[in-house]
Amino acid sequence: MRILHTGDVHLDSPFAGLSAKYAEERRRDVRESFSAMMRYAKDTAADMVIISGDLFETSFVTRETVALLRRDFSMLDCPVVIAPGNHDPAEENGIWDKNLFPDNVYVFKSPELSRFSFDSLNCDVYGWAFTSSSMTECPLKGQSVEDRGRINILAAHCDTTSPIGNKCPVSPETLRAFGADYCALGHIHNPEAANNALDGAGLYCGCPEGRDFGECGVKGAMTADIEKGSVTVNFKRFCKKIYRREVLNVDGAADFTELSDKLESFVREKDISKDTLLRVTLAGSVDPALVIDTKALAERVSASYYTEVQDDTVPVWNAEFLACDKGIRGEVYRSLLPSLESPDPKIRTRAARALRYALAALNGGSISDM
Repeated sequence: MRILHTGDVHLDSPFAGLSAKYAEERRRDVRESFSAMMRYAKDTAADMVIISGDLFETSFVTRETVALLRRDFSMLDCPVVIAPGNHDPAEENGIWDKNLFPDNVYVFKSPELSRFSFDSLNCDVYGWAFTSSSMTECPLKGQSVEDRGRINILAAHCDTTSPIGNKCPVSPETLRAFGADYCALGHIHNPEAANNALDGAGLYCGCPEGRDFGECGVKGAMTADIEKGSVTVNFKRFCKKIYRREVLNVDGAADFTELSDKLESFVREKDISKDTLLRVTLAGSVDPALVIDTKALAERVSASYYTEVQDDTVPVWNAEFLACDKGIRGEVYRSLLPSLESPDPKIRTRAARALRYALAALNGGSISDM
């Protein structure tokens, strides 16, 4: 049998880090990505769709999104099995409790292990549901599949990375002992490291659409072709946009024009495309008198869908001069130097800002725009 394995869709996510315009566009991207996954499942004649939790954000879900889910699920010719997660828990009188979805949708509603049987596929799907935003007990402990002659699948929203976490901690050893042919997991949005640690015991699908700069790179879903004793898994991209982070060294930059030229050249060299949400962090040492307008710099970049610039420079380009200065400028610099060289980026940033303020004030400049 072939399954499409997805999860962590987070429909109606607020995208709080973006402006209202971009946030609405990104919510639309998430809806379009979800619909694309369902069309793909139909077009490739998938035998089952598994959604491993966090399909939507319960606190923000809209009637329009519920209508979209009903429409997309209804067009499928296969069962859809859903294991609610910590963002869309199966709460009493919640959405999962209202029978809003078509008959081909099967939703786990108990925190205890249960199963749905699909005899036409010779398949049992096991799973559970979050019933609140946390879950400290592992429902899988001491459990195993009932009929090893059938194709056995586990659909679960859980955390295999933290044995003492409150998002349903499950160990790789527990997954292996359960004996499923395929463990379709959700909760980890950047799954590469977690999947490597699982070493075949289970597979996180990741999120189909990144939501912030902590979820960079191409996102999508997994397809799994399952025979008894054999599983072939492939990743397929479904994301409309990609988050990407880059660091640009601007050592020695003296003015806005030079910074802007460096940034525009850098973006061209990196081959940034229109489907990219780009964050460029400026690094290096610059003239202390330089005031870096990150918003104006970001507006100079037209190659990406969205750009933001962060300033992580250190205002010590003429450090040797300041270190030797016997006056108050040198004293300010020397007093801040330990913080400027701190391994803690927050301390470095605070010290850099303090040095800029001090030097600007000593030069008779205004610090109101800094």
